[in-house]
Amino acid sequence: MEKLRHLHVYSNAVFNMQDNETEKATQLGNLDSLSTPSLSFGKHTENIMRRFLKLRRLRCLFSESRVDVGNSNQFPVLNCLTELESLKILCSGRIAHPFKFDFPLKLKKLTLSKFRLPWDCILEVGRLPNLEVLKLLSRAFEGKVWDMKEGQFPKLNFLKLDTLNLAQWNATSDDFPNLQHLVLRNCRQLEEVPSGLGDVPTLEIIEVQLCRQSAEESVRRIEEEQHMMGNDDLKVLINRSEWDF
Repeated sequence: MEKLRHLHVYSNAVFNMQDNETEKATQLGNLDSLSTPSLSFGKHTENIMRRFLKLRRLRCLFSESRVDVGNSNQFPVLNCLTELESLKILCSGRIAHPFKFDFPLKLKKLTLSKFRLPWDCILEVGRLPNLEVLKLLSRAFEGKVWDMKEGQFPKLNFLKLDTLNLAQWNATSDDFPNLQHLVLRNCRQLEEVPSGLGDVPTLEIIEVQLCRQSAEESVRRIEEEQHMMGNDDLKVLINRSEWDF
């Protein structure tokens, strides 16, 4: 077991380690990737994660804690996973507010699903200094308006927004200085894509699928404006079918 690097468990598998089981847990201390355990909010999960300090990839389901009742709705501290580069989390259950994410600073890829948090909770995500890929799926955040804050997402190059109830997105080219690829899928209430994103010098592709017509038209305007300025590198892909690109 000490040589095990990759572990996949069924999504309904639950970790239940007590403090006196440390010796057994350390036999998995060299794990590189772990998917898809069911973890809970609170201190219990923090104690478990401290036994997998070499993890680089983690995919998991988070739910309400049956052990740590006092902090059953609080996001566990994961910054102990100093080597973690890829994290995918699907949330099941109610989330307390105010709510604060606590991610490792080395994180490069992050996928969040079904957290249903207000957009102001995304600030901690935007501060991650090495984040390159962000996917917000199935109401990861809720709210009609997303106002971007200055100094967020310094290295982000891929952004996917999928099945969100977002209607108004306020952003400029300064908010995503290194964005290369933007995907909008099933954001049926989004009125338009911020025109300022067309001025991001690194932007190469905008994909739009199952969004309202006004959002599609705004992307076409961005494409036309960029072509008029001599930027023929920007590609726009629009798909109205249920099939993915």
